[in-house]
Amino acid sequence: MATPTYKIILLGAADGVTNIQAQAGFAKAFNLTPEQAAPLYANTGRVLKKGLSEEQATSYISKLATLGVACEMQQETPSAVDTASADAPPPVTPAAATTSKGEPGSATAPRDVPFVFTGNGFEYFKIWIVNILLSIITLGIYSAWAKVRNKQYFYGNTYLDEASFSYTANPVKILIGRIIAFVFFVIYSVASELSLIAAGVMGILLLVCLPWIICKSMRFNARYSNYRNVPFAFAGTSWGAACAFVFWPMSGLLFALVFFLPVWLIFDIASAIVVGYITMILAIVLLSPFVFFKQKQFIYGNHGYGTQSFKFSATAGSYYLLFLLVIGMYVLLGLAAFFLGFVTHPFVGAALFAPVYLVSFAYFVVKVANINYNAITLKGHALRANWKLGPYLWLMVSNTLLIVITLALFIPWAKVRTARFKAKYTSAVFVGDMNEFADQERDKVNALAEGVGDLFDIEIGL
Repeated sequence: MATPTYKIILLGAADGVTNIQAQAGFAKAFNLTPEQAAPLYANTGRVLKKGLSEEQATSYISKLATLGVACEMQQETPSAVDTASADAPPPVTPAAATTSKGEPGSATAPRDVPFVFTGNGFEYFKIWIVNILLSIITLGIYSAWAKVRNKQYFYGNTYLDEASFSYTANPVKILIGRIIAFVFFVIYSVASELSLIAAGVMGILLLVCLPWIICKSMRFNARYSNYRNVPFAFAGTSWGAACAFVFWPMSGLLFALVFFLPVWLIFDIASAIVVGYITMILAIVLLSPFVFFKQKQFIYGNHGYGTQSFKFSATAGSYYLLFLLVIGMYVLLGLAAFFLGFVTHPFVGAALFAPVYLVSFAYFVVKVANINYNAITLKGHALRANWKLGPYLWLMVSNTLLIVITLALFIPWAKVRTARFKAKYTSAVFVGDMNEFADQERDKVNALAEGVGDLFDIEIGL
């Protein structure tokens, strides 16, 4: 009796995946451009592959499912041709068989896997312009849906190890959070007009609530961000947020008060103000790298994937060195621009100051990204970043100029170019089978899932 064979039928987008995401996954699977993939993906019901064994067909469907494409297998009749259909795209190559001895290609051997971004500017422009128009027409109400559509587009077009990310938040919950924030803003504005004391009380109330708002927003975004159908998580506390975003940033003011009071008592108020101001500026300059480090440590160190927590191994010293280099670069280049302006013409110095600022700022962004991402690990897996100053500087300058020239219409293309740059220079190092790891985490998350929704499961903020 002949061994039965199966064919693979394209159904469309998998459950919980938009057509845009599924089409991008389809393009990725068959190494097609978005333009090439569109007509092929639209032809649902087509045969993608024939003549497969049951095991091969199951593997084929599973591989496409990780990319957001739904398929089904059907047993072929004995007369079926045992080859791929003539118009089908090249098949997805199943993952290579692995061993457990740590050899190249094994499940335990480290694999450097690049991020891939498949979006394009015109495709996103259509989403962007509709979002803006509907947000204006609805007086901002649609902005919650606009945020979800934006995130779904960029998440769905970002791939890692042939699987895309997804964003599943409910826009209504975002809208509720924004209404709360808007009501508070209105109350604060009215209070400011009526009484300075009332405005001060509202300001203090906002400062007290700020750590809770930060945690709430991060927890919300993490919970509805998924990779391989496993949600991310955030475990930061309001106290941790208060230390990172309130107490440490305000420490310069506290230092100033420590010097202000005795100088006021011994000398006079004018001297106390001068001493306090100088002390505060020095404290802010000296503590800024440490404050920056504590904030990044709070954000990255409290995130997780499924039930596993990320580890953040960067040190305060790396940020102090970066700040010192940037300040030194800014001072040296600034002095050079000033000197040229002095010996030639003041306008020459002024014209050179803008490039000095751009180079210093670009260098800071690139180095911060490399420090942050290279310090993140997850149970043996790790992120790797190798952002380069030249390409990023060109990206920043060209995006800015084109946005100005096109009166902001280039913004969608600028965002897509930025996402493509980030993906190009960022990768992950996986140790072991990521599919198996994700399956284990999915089971753990499902086992810990709450039976009822969180009443306060909303995103506070504008």
